Amino acid sequence: MTSIQTFIVGPDTPELAICARWRANAFSVLQASFEEELRSLELLTSDHSLGVALVAKADGEPIGTCLLVESEIEPNHDVSPWLAGLFVVPEYRRKGAGAALVGAIEDQARQREFSRLYLYTTDAAGFYARLGWSVLDRTNWKGFDTALMVRYL
Repeated sequence: MTSIQTFIVGPDTPELAICARWRANAFSVLQASFEEELRSLELLTSDHSLGVALVAKADGEPIGTCLLVESEIEPNHDVSPWLAGLFVVPEYRRKGAGAALVGAIEDQARQREFSRLYLYTTDAAGFYARLGWSVLDRTNWKGFDTALMVRYL
């Protein structure tokens, strides 16, 4: 089994552009271009006091990303902070990369002394529930049935 490690992405980290590309392609509902995602990640990674971007690697190759952010995209709920933008390349799904990234984001939230963490998901509530998250509410976000979930830290 391949070892999966997570790393904090810095503004000059080579993986920053890869993460931006993944986000632009995977989250097209956000209608953000690669350039917009790259600028957003550069801003986030330049000041880790408000959040962090992580990349997961297997055998030295980037395989996924996830964010800890202060506010989520047009949220229907006034809560903070958020786990956002979990993405794993298809060939590494169901192999522990997503769980490793979620756990690492939870650790980052604990280090910042947060007592809970939130996320929105349209189709992965079961995945997050297996990791200890609970559904707080269901909402309609841009026409999608979306679960607001919480993880008490």
